[in-house]
Amino acid sequence: MKKWFITSLVLALSSSIALADASDKEKPISVEATSFKANQVDQIATYSGNVVVRQGTLKMTGAKLIITENAKGYRQMELTGKKAQFRQRRDPSTKGIEEWFEAEAQRIVYEEASGIITLYQNAKVARTENGIVKDQTEGNRIVYDSHRSRTIIQGSTSGRASTVIAPRNKANPTPETPATKLNSSTKISAP
Repeated sequence: MKKWFITSLVLALSSSIALADASDKEKPISVEATSFKANQVDQIATYSGNVVVRQGTLKMTGAKLIITENAKGYRQMELTGKKAQFRQRRDPSTKGIEEWFEAEAQRIVYEEASGIITLYQNAKVARTENGIVKDQTEGNRIVYDSHRSRTIIQGSTSGRASTVIAPRNKANPTPETPATKLNSSTKISAP
């Protein structure tokens, strides 16, 4: 029975974050907590007390982790705590740069069927390069659709959402596209 729940967790985590270190999904998952309860009839696994989940570079921490499975076999994971956290290295894309995706909120919910990750209450997401925060966003609720790479940020208690985006690296500028010249004409010509 315990093996079934660990398998559920492995499948849910391995497909949850886009651009995550690809080798992580090949690594074993370890879940540590003060207590573990399973209800096979209702398809619910509950880990409580200093929960730590690890899989390769992925690390999640919180006070409680609940994994449920619906009748169609899709899982939902809910990690809660005063400060539930998620951290994972991104796939290396530039030599010498180590990127990490970090998130924290009071509640983090992952819906396997839709690929949607929602961070609730005091939600923060950051991308770091070699330990330096490059991009970050904050809001009361952050919704990330991992299938479509779309993010929605709802304002914090002050009613505002905030995002900080790092400037482009001058050593690797974006290639410029040659300007298109327009000719004035009153006639339509074939391309």
